[in-house]
Amino acid sequence: MKFSVEKVVGGGRLGTILPSGPHGSTALETPMCTLYTRGGSAPHLGVDMLKRVSNVPDIAAMSLGSLAPHHENIRDFGKGIGEFAALKSSLIFTTLHDASAAVTSGKNDRNGVAVWGKGGKFKMDPSLFVKVQEALRPDWFQALSDGDTDKHTAKKRLAKAVNNTLDFLDGILELTKNNKILKDASLIGAIEGGFDEEERKRSAKETAARPVHGFLIEGFEKGHSGVDLFSIDSFTKLLEKTVSFLPEDKPRIMETVWSPLQIVKAFNLGIDVFSSSYPYLLTERGQALVADYTIPSSSPAARLENKGSPNGALSTTSGFYVNLKDKCYFEDFSPVLTECDCYCCATFTRSYIHHLLNTSELLAYVLLMIHNFHQYFHFFNCLRRSAREGTLEDLQASLEAQMNSKPSSET
Repeated sequence: MKFSVEKVVGGGRLGTILPSGPHGSTALETPMCTLYTRGGSAPHLGVDMLKRVSNVPDIAAMSLGSLAPHHENIRDFGKGIGEFAALKSSLIFTTLHDASAAVTSGKNDRNGVAVWGKGGKFKMDPSLFVKVQEALRPDWFQALSDGDTDKHTAKKRLAKAVNNTLDFLDGILELTKNNKILKDASLIGAIEGGFDEEERKRSAKETAARPVHGFLIEGFEKGHSGVDLFSIDSFTKLLEKTVSFLPEDKPRIMETVWSPLQIVKAFNLGIDVFSSSYPYLLTERGQALVADYTIPSSSPAARLENKGSPNGALSTTSGFYVNLKDKCYFEDFSPVLTECDCYCCATFTRSYIHHLLNTSELLAYVLLMIHNFHQYFHFFNCLRRSAREGTLEDLQASLEAQMNSKPSSET
């Protein structure tokens, strides 16, 4: 993997990642997100329906919780998880945990790390971990790491988390030194340390001293907690400090669930690659992303008002999304978002999706997933353009104004 920086905007970086191996000609522009998957597929969408989504990322993130227990079957298939999941044209990035889910605490130790799927716990030491990666044949893979920490974790436990993660990394590096199957795969080192500045510094410096191809910063929360990390006073300063100890020529990744506004803030602190699990969580709640990325923008509330949404639709506007389960959309025959050109908005109405949600039809989640993915992927195009044109502050101000239009706290 080769990462080249085109332009630095504040603390953020416009750049290009060139992968190794068979996808070496695929240029990934940063800032970017990965395609969020569950069990190897985009949630609610088959391969054909995924083709209806515009700007789908060229790299799919797959968590080991659902895949590792079945690695022997995938190994016997012999062509890796990309082809197994009908995503042969995509790069594959294997991560430890599902970005959208909380992780059961207290199951990691110096001998290995537990991941979780439908079958329960699956614990891996470095040796089994490498066997799993050999079966999956990813383009990028996150090293085994002990990220079972948050702002309440004691200092002694934080030190153990950093030590365990570094020991796992050393074991993986030794096991993959002459590995022919993984010779083109890029190893992503994990940065741990919770909210302790000294442990973050130690983790960052020690990991950067090893031959990894990029860095995944985690350990601020135990899986998805629903907490806005930027609301924690020490988080911004700590993330900025952590990034300062990492080299400039390698990408920095965070798999946290973040709204567009939080993505802009994290990009300004130096993060390059993000998860697209946020659209999935909105979809699961029957919510549609309606944020406006144009500059200047009208808030979602203003756009809804202009469309004349009946029966008090404004009451269900919540910053960046609307809740289509609400009865106010019963007779709302406008698209989910007039400015959106996705398949959902071009073909169906809010009223129809409201009906599907309230009758528990699976099609509701298919259509919302198409729309929410489309809007989220479009946001990253706007983010790169804004950074390139020098309007990043305006974009952030616009998103903050939309955020302030909501009646309750944002996810």
